[in-house]
Amino acid sequence: MPSNQTIFPPWHFDHWRAVDDRVRGGSSISHLDKVDLKVQNPVKGEEETGARFWGNLDISTLGGAGFASQSYRYGPSPLRLPSLSYSGISISYLPDPKTHYTEKTPRDYTFVLKTTPTANIPKHPKTPGPPREAQLTYEVTFSLPHSSEEREEKREFRWNEFQATYRGRKIPEGDERWVPLDPGLIYELSIMCRSDFGKQHGDFGVVVTSIEAIRKETDVGLWSRLKGLWNWVVGLFGWSRGGVRLADEVNDEEKRLIA
Repeated sequence: MPSNQTIFPPWHFDHWRAVDDRVRGGSSISHLDKVDLKVQNPVKGEEETGARFWGNLDISTLGGAGFASQSYRYGPSPLRLPSLSYSGISISYLPDPKTHYTEKTPRDYTFVLKTTPTANIPKHPKTPGPPREAQLTYEVTFSLPHSSEEREEKREFRWNEFQATYRGRKIPEGDERWVPLDPGLIYELSIMCRSDFGKQHGDFGVVVTSIEAIRKETDVGLWSRLKGLWNWVVGLFGWSRGGVRLADEVNDEEKRLIA
């Protein structure tokens, strides 16, 4: 099975920016901090680093609405994960050891992709930026289990699982605002904790250990189709060993590549 492409880590913490509902007059706040994991990297020989996403989700200021997020912007060139090579995103995460979890603690988190450039990201992580123009985003949700176990969870999301969303509301296919996700042009990604219109609020925390792009497996069927085409060409023109490689030789080459 092909190895995935790691997007994070390294996390480049100085590139992340808070994009909380304060940009719309709210009071929520978020942070993204480095946390050393109790796992040794077999390649680098050092402890791996996770990202602690934490803060407070306030819903009183905006009348039941609210969100807190940390965003990473790519530019001027986007992150390119074309669907021909990648099938989706995987996210690995842990409960935050510094968060006191209760039945009311937010446990649902949103991973967000944007495929259009954004110019007005806040210049400093602690400073709210100017109001941002609403854009179509593509979102999936991952959740912490209601369990006291501090074990790592991993969720894999295929591209067709990302839901087109506008201002927190889902946009169905067929709506005039709907546009299909193009993972070959990712200009921004975010980790978000949102109220979901009043369903969760208060202090939150989660440790994200990695974000990866899922590589597609080698399409063995493609080799079979190429072999059939080659045999057809050889049979049509009657080429022999003196001119080009015969089908048996191509078959040996296929076996070598697939192995």
